[in-house]
Amino acid sequence: MDKKLKCIYDPLKELIEYFEKIGSSDITKSTLNKHFQPTDKILINHIVEGNKSDIEKDLIKALRIYSPLEIINEILLEGMKIVGELFSSGKMQLPFVLQSAECMKYCVEYLEQFLDKSSKSVCKGVIILATVKGDVHDIGKNLVDIILSNNGYKVVNLGIKCPLEKMIDAYFEHNADAIGMSGLLVKSTFVMKENLEILNKRNLNIPVILGGAALTRKFVETELRTLYNGLVFYAKDAFDGLKYMSKIPDIRKEDISNRTKEFIYVKNIIIEKEISDDNKISISKEEIIRNRVNTECNIPTPPFWGCRIVEQFPVEKIFDYINEKILFAGRWKINKTKDISEKEYNNLINTVAKPKLRELKSQVIGKNLFTPKAIYGYYPCNSEKEDLIIYKPKSIKDDKLFSEWEIKKRNIKELKQSDFVEWKSIKFPRQKSGSFLCISDYFKPIESELIDLIPIQIVTLGHKATEYSNELYKQNKYQEYLFFHGLAIEYTEALADYLNEQIRKELNLFKDEGKEYQGAEKKFHQGIRFSFGYPACPDLENTQIIFDILMPERIGITLTEEFQMVPEQSTNAIIIHRKDAKYFSAG
Repeated sequence: MDKKLKCIYDPLKELIEYFEKIGSSDITKSTLNKHFQPTDKILINHIVEGNKSDIEKDLIKALRIYSPLEIINEILLEGMKIVGELFSSGKMQLPFVLQSAECMKYCVEYLEQFLDKSSKSVCKGVIILATVKGDVHDIGKNLVDIILSNNGYKVVNLGIKCPLEKMIDAYFEHNADAIGMSGLLVKSTFVMKENLEILNKRNLNIPVILGGAALTRKFVETELRTLYNGLVFYAKDAFDGLKYMSKIPDIRKEDISNRTKEFIYVKNIIIEKEISDDNKISISKEEIIRNRVNTECNIPTPPFWGCRIVEQFPVEKIFDYINEKILFAGRWKINKTKDISEKEYNNLINTVAKPKLRELKSQVIGKNLFTPKAIYGYYPCNSEKEDLIIYKPKSIKDDKLFSEWEIKKRNIKELKQSDFVEWKSIKFPRQKSGSFLCISDYFKPIESELIDLIPIQIVTLGHKATEYSNELYKQNKYQEYLFFHGLAIEYTEALADYLNEQIRKELNLFKDEGKEYQGAEKKFHQGIRFSFGYPACPDLENTQIIFDILMPERIGITLTEEFQMVPEQSTNAIIIHRKDAKYFSAG
């Protein structure tokens, strides 16, 4: 291949042109024709299209007519307003919203050299933004920062693992209008609730905007809004945060007492109904559980007892395990909207999303941005009602616990409970109705006198991926930040699936499926993994027990005070070998 040849295909440019063809530019043109002159239109089109080509030349032309402040406050912000309208109507995808934000940021930084020291661009309001205490996830919070800061708001971004006291201090220091709290997993929603209770005790009725993957509108509007004395809002995305920030000054003046009483009433009905339902079906609860626990199953013998560290993985091969549907729609937010047919959307994925994935794959491998490592192991166990008891050999020394165990009787059928002592115990929640499922039901009860098996795993991409992601954000490369961060998160899941497959092979769990597991494309398989923080096992505190068993600090993973793993691109899981195991919610 001629090394002088350059690749001129730009998938992002192709996607922008694609969306222009399906009508987004028509909305822009109709808006511009009503209000703006040619110079204004050119700059607004730069923002809407996220196009920085020749933009300095066009800004210089605009400066002959307008002041720098007028360009920022009246023209560029109007462009971002149009971007918001296009996003809200489903006619612009998030990656291209971020491309517009990059362009907006570039323009403002260029115009700053022409501003008088006393001049200030419009500031619509100030928000203190933070990921709550113990939470290490910041992609959602940073997207809010990007959207608000490029729409005329001052954002004080306090980062991750932020205690409430720090938020309060910043609120008063910057004379802010609101505090925005973000978090990913279930535990973070409880931290948000605790924060609101503390604000109540201190008589601080600060407007609060809440967002995060585990948060629901129902929880915020029926539980938290009832609890909190001030204003509290649920933001499903960054543009919801923008909407509430624009309305807070007016909403703050309203009397919310009637609304509060209404939510208390709704809450009481919900609680009363749940109690009533439990009373109706609790008669058969013990029988349902007993039948499930007594289900016969073969317990596989592991290749070893104890744990192993894996520091070498086929980085390129693990890309095959990525769930592309989740990556494109869930992580990258390239979604099918009502304006796109199925055929058009599939063409979009094949001509834009997949080429971008190939580009990032080459970059990751070439720069060695992912350094995957793992620890996994096999442990003897039994259940006792909702508790899972994990054993260790009676005679083993502490310095030998975190490696492969030397056990003479390796076959699980030869092992007896008397060979072991209790080491750790995990309590799992049980469903309050329906099947009354609990994860502990999938293991042999202690009274059976049979030893059961639980595989446990932890994987990580290492700190380099996090550092590279953060650097993209600091450099205002918002779009690349979204793409790379989303890929890193989904690759971590792929790595967990890859290791899960190796464990299933070692336990010979493929034989009952009829064909071998096919990575991310196979929806069900025997030997599924459960991670703490998710519906069947929402208590993140149990992650500490997994750390006590595997000691993943040896591969660079630590735990926050709220039991979330660092680096963010890390996952843990327990694996259930039974064929009848399924995912469920304990809520």
